[in-house]
Amino acid sequence: MGNPRNESVRMGALVSRAQLNAVREGLAHLQAQAETLHDGAKHALVDADPAVACCVGPTLLGTRNAAGSDASDRIHDTEVFGPVATLVPYRDTAHALQLIARGQGSLVASLYGSDAEALADAAIELAPLHGRVHVISPDVAALHSGHGNVMPQSLHGGPGRAGGGEELGGLRALNFYHRRAAIQASTASLNHLA
Repeated sequence: MGNPRNESVRMGALVSRAQLNAVREGLAHLQAQAETLHDGAKHALVDADPAVACCVGPTLLGTRNAAGSDASDRIHDTEVFGPVATLVPYRDTAHALQLIARGQGSLVASLYGSDAEALADAAIELAPLHGRVHVISPDVAALHSGHGNVMPQSLHGGPGRAGGGEELGGLRALNFYHRRAAIQASTASLNHLA
């Protein structure tokens, strides 16, 4: 983590001091109800001055049991836009789906498993909350595009906190710049439009 010009660096800086401050504030808010399982702040920066650089190391938070997942409102209500993730234990599939709903949606939800019926059922439950439900089973594991990859042909973004719409790429983004109309006429008139 550090200066992206250095070949050994795999993670660069955030966009600005404002984003750095927002990530730090969000982390502090979450840490009041979640345990820090991996503290990214303990990593030294590579080829960067900590007083100037806007770097945040990958940080993993979590609760140790399902009761902690139920009790913590902050891990469901707070999204930190930076290298921060939270592990949330659950009792069973129904409980997992309840906890996911408390998160108010996301750009992409990924499901991993080998039970096709269970994956399909969970995907249907998750679909109203997420822009894309990415289902990975052993038969597609080596071929899938990845959880957060934004691809022009894939919907990315969706309802609720997932943006209320979609992130746009490829031809879908161009629709905002094109005006479409249908002309219904005789063949003789339409031939003059070609």
